[in-house]
Amino acid sequence: MLRGVARGIYSALGHWPEADLAAMLELLRALGRGIVAHQQAEDLLPAHPPAARATLVALIAEIRAFEQRVGAPTGLAAEAVTTPTGPAIEVGNLDHRAFGAPHEAAAAVVARAVAALLEALGGTGVFWFTMD
Repeated sequence: MLRGVARGIYSALGHWPEADLAAMLELLRALGRGIVAHQQAEDLLPAHPPAARATLVALIAEIRAFEQRVGAPTGLAAEAVTTPTGPAIEVGNLDHRAFGAPHEAAAAVVARAVAALLEALGGTGVFWFTMD
């Protein structure tokens, strides 16, 4: 087992052109607030293509299933991060709360859904993870 590693989070990271980064970060933060407030996906991405909205619908379903599994709200939050390849956005569960190795497989399902949303919104170099 890895020591000092938080397991059982869901997170994904993606890159956007620097000119688009601030607007995308605000969009993803707004999505996170909407998910925490239990808004409908259709209301959260009204100006985006149906495929992006469908990806968000799937993500919300996975978040709700994970929340039921762990018995706590986990939501979604976005933050700007710096990587060796430049600025990026990381999106994952609130406060990076780790739910432990027993929930890692379920967290991976949500993390993949987060990554799919980032790709649907034009993110590049997207990857997902369940450890922090």
